Amino acid sequence: MDVIRIANPKMFLQPRRAATEFSGYAVEFSPFHEHWVAVGTAQYFGIIGNGQTVVMELLPDGSLATMRSFDTQDGVYDVAWSETHPNQLVAACANGHLKLFDVTTSDNFPIQSFAEHTNEVSGVNWGLVDRTSFVSASWDHTIKLWHPQHPASMQTLRGHTGPVYNAVWSAVEASHVASCSGDGSVRLWDLKTPGRPVCDIAAHAHEVTALDWNKYNPTQVVSGSVDTSLKVWVRAYVARS
Repeated sequence: MDVIRIANPKMFLQPRRAATEFSGYAVEFSPFHEHWVAVGTAQYFGIIGNGQTVVMELLPDGSLATMRSFDTQDGVYDVAWSETHPNQLVAACANGHLKLFDVTTSDNFPIQSFAEHTNEVSGVNWGLVDRTSFVSASWDHTIKLWHPQHPASMQTLRGHTGPVYNAVWSAVEASHVASCSGDGSVRLWDLKTPGRPVCDIAAHAHEVTALDWNKYNPTQVVSGSVDTSLKVWVRAYVARS
């Protein structure tokens, strides 16, 4: 991992470097501790092998120091900090499990495990409005809603016909989630009516691997695909090139 200080928008200084034992798959700054960074890693490029969730601290000199590391039997594809507990984060694993870790514990074990997905968990995101729950996206074609204190999911969203690569929360509506999938679609869900999506968009000709909700304009969702296209969807769900 490199830390880059930008003194001038047109130039980059030599970054500080830090190394993880395995390949990096995800990074996320803590919403509570400005110098904490969580890193999800996987052995052998995530194809096979173990994983590790690493918490690093950005030091005053710009270097990164490992604070804690948590080993998992499978690769870690994504990480998300809790929006309510400053010391907790959840890791999405290649074996379909999610692990909730607490940085202050004295051992290497998760304080909670979630084991309902039957295939890789590729994305995990904590709620931005309600802040008490998180969603996971899996290659088993489902999205699940979880509460950190309960090992059983609260809801399962079904409808995608391919791997779900990510599920992201609206920054305005507490019950709204958007998802993207290998089936080429982007779907918008209302957790108050979880039986089916409120909107199913045939977004791209090929797999949709990236998605985000505009935090400053709740009517906009942006999607990216392996077909090299990027599309912005507005409330009327009309694509803009």
